[in-house]
Amino acid sequence: MDLKAGKHLVAPAINNISCTHNRFAGHFFHQIGPFDVLQALFIVLLTFLVISVNLMVILVINSRRYAAYIHPQPRYLLTSLALNDLAIGLLIIPFSALPALLHCWPYGEIFCQIQVGSCVLCRC
Repeated sequence: MDLKAGKHLVAPAINNISCTHNRFAGHFFHQIGPFDVLQALFIVLLTFLVISVNLMVILVINSRRYAAYIHPQPRYLLTSLALNDLAIGLLIIPFSALPALLHCWPYGEIFCQIQVGSCVLCRC
């Protein structure tokens, strides 16, 4: 990057128009196959499993009954990992069902950048 010459590196503008393409004109439902529905149902099931299992881990590790058997440092570490996975289950996985079903990104460019940023922050 040559700052003296006034040149700066800037990310290119991305026009996210994948769902406004001509092949998606009209209704989406005639292009959805049984494999697409199974894939979206699997994503929904995975979302519920991730949320429920991580909530259970957080509750069990921090309950009074089991807190006496686990030292504080490993308990904090396990709780932190479970909270990270819970954040992935709440903020990232649910929004992947619709793109898997439609084969395009229906949310727009700003939400695409937000999801990529949150995915990077949550290590997915």
